[in-house]
Amino acid sequence: MAETLTTPAALYARIEAGDGPPILDVRNRDEFARWRIEGPTPLDILNLPYFDFIEQETEALAQVQAWIGGRTGSLVAVCAKGDSSAFVAEVLRHHDVATTNLEGGMAAWGMATIAHPIPVSVGVRAWQILRFGRGCLSYVVAAGRDAVVVDPHRAVDDYRKVLDAEGLILRAVLDTHLHADHVSGAWALAAAAGVPYLASAGDFAEAAFPVEPTPDDARVTIGGLSVLPLVSLHTPGHTPGSTSFLVNDALLLTGDTVFVEGVGRPDLGGRTAEWARELYRTLRDRLGGLAPDLSVFPAHSSGRHERRADGTVAGRLGTALQASQALRLNEGDFVRAAAEEAGGAPPAYATVRAINLGRATAGEEELVELELGKNECALSRH
Repeated sequence: MAETLTTPAALYARIEAGDGPPILDVRNRDEFARWRIEGPTPLDILNLPYFDFIEQETEALAQVQAWIGGRTGSLVAVCAKGDSSAFVAEVLRHHDVATTNLEGGMAAWGMATIAHPIPVSVGVRAWQILRFGRGCLSYVVAAGRDAVVVDPHRAVDDYRKVLDAEGLILRAVLDTHLHADHVSGAWALAAAAGVPYLASAGDFAEAAFPVEPTPDDARVTIGGLSVLPLVSLHTPGHTPGSTSFLVNDALLLTGDTVFVEGVGRPDLGGRTAEWARELYRTLRDRLGGLAPDLSVFPAHSSGRHERRADGTVAGRLGTALQASQALRLNEGDFVRAAAEEAGGAPPAYATVRAINLGRATAGEEELVELELGKNECALSRH
């Protein structure tokens, strides 16, 4: 009997291998336009809303059959949470169109992750955790059996699985900044493991839970011990407390300060001009003084074109900075350009920031709604 369900992880694995199936997205057109399934290889996607199958089944079926043509294999039906697409999949199978349903829909797609090892020098191991539906990136970094997790999202079991599989002991959890596009799992992971939570006082002074401040331009110590070759660098601009972590003088975990392409937006706190000036100085002076060959590993990705052959999202610091307007404009012009490009922050971001400070709570259904769609943490241009 043919499979009737596929998981986000299984679908992404096929896409990553270059074997992505045709995808029938049955959400409304505005939802599809805002956010759709993407991957490291191109996809064939048709958006045909669910109600077309309710109101005009014959026409909808003909359109699907014309789209798939003579292709063999099963297409994948997708909706918001997996219910409407299950109905459509059943209709199509009844008409001998091989169809599987994406379990959990786009809500599950947005939460699923894959871990990729990061090639680093002897003595340090690292993994990039890609939340592929939203482009969120987080990290596990280890030396010996000691490990830290950086920028974890709220599904903290994803990190426990890596730690357990590799035989690692979690020593601390770190956030590069106060996240606005997704709910952080950093405090929950740290509290459950009984380890310190480290983040910048510039972002977390009003947090409702204990936060150990990260140092500036100094080795990170945990319980008085330097368990990892990890240096904390204050790189404000996206937020006042934005921090980058230099791992073993080779990897730079930049949070949302610098991406593979582009830089972080400075408007999420309502003080765009002030934060844009900080961002300008960070890009020109602080990061501009580092080795251009440093590998940049950000907290977000903008698309499949940023992924390397090994599956990780990374770039060179020198390349990222050369593309930045900070190296082409004076400070005043940079601030004006940043204000024009940033536009307005998505309304949900203020709520997410409050949750990440422990100043607000939300149930699972609301959390899913708050995180729907792609991340919008970067300026629209460099």
